[in-house]
Amino acid sequence: MKLRQIVSGLLVTVTLGGIVVASPGTVAQAQKRVVKATQSIVDGKTFWIYNGQTYTPRQAAKLGLINESGVKENRWTYELTNVKAKRSKSGKTLKVSGKLVVTNIPLSVFTPAKKVKITTKNGIKYAKLTKKLTFKKTFKIKKKVKKVTLRAGFTGKTGLKAFTVLSANKSFKVTK
Repeated sequence: MKLRQIVSGLLVTVTLGGIVVASPGTVAQAQKRVVKATQSIVDGKTFWIYNGQTYTPRQAAKLGLINESGVKENRWTYELTNVKAKRSKSGKTLKVSGKLVVTNIPLSVFTPAKKVKITTKNGIKYAKLTKKLTFKKTFKIKKKVKKVTLRAGFTGKTGLKAFTVLSANKSFKVTK
């Protein structure tokens, strides 16, 4: 029995990478990572550089690269954009597509979104995200749908497998 616990503990530490596990059965804690952004001053103006892109101090604070007093920190990690919800001509299927934009870089490193939750009056469906953070889902509907509500997030692998939300609720009108 003890050998089985040791092996399962080793498997957890190997599969989770940078996560440290004290003993089997305890909750793993992620190590804090520091996001490095470089500050540069050109003609008296300050810019922050992260992954080859330049940001103003306000944009850098909004993305979570720096902490600046007076700038409201972004609570959500992602924002839904370019969303299209279209009913088929027969009205029996609904096609929803769109894209996610990262609005908080440090949080997106620790908790990347994997799915988009699509809620209609017919029920809940999930659309898988691609590497470019786009999604597309076509599904059958029973009743005529006029509104679609979307949220980005991920589903836990262990425990209750609850959907953890990483973006604000966004409602969109369905076109014909």
